[in-house]
Amino acid sequence: MRFLIVLEQTETGFAVQAPDLAIAAYGDSIEAARRAAGEAIRSNLEAYREAGQQVPEAQGVSTHLENPEFRDLLFAYVDVADAPGENRRIAWLNPSQPSWIGNAPFVRARNS
Repeated sequence: MRFLIVLEQTETGFAVQAPDLAIAAYGDSIEAARRAAGEAIRSNLEAYREAGQQVPEAQGVSTHLENPEFRDLLFAYVDVADAPGENRRIAWLNPSQPSWIGNAPFVRARNS
């Protein structure tokens, strides 16, 4: 399953949100934040299933891109598998890579 995440550099690492699921997580590095988001998303999905509730419908990425709270933050998608530790990839959506990304080996996709 694919979910939108939003990353923000903090003084001590990286905060990450999955806005469609109202999830927030943290990591010391971009990769740790991505993994934390994947784990939080998996836990959230499991809680929905156990409660017999439907997962909230994802909003279009443009809705989040237009949100002033997310201005200048890094948007990405993370693929989350049902089994722990099976995040497959991350795809950056921002047209330019923030300087704090450095030379991280991630795929960037441009907004259209």
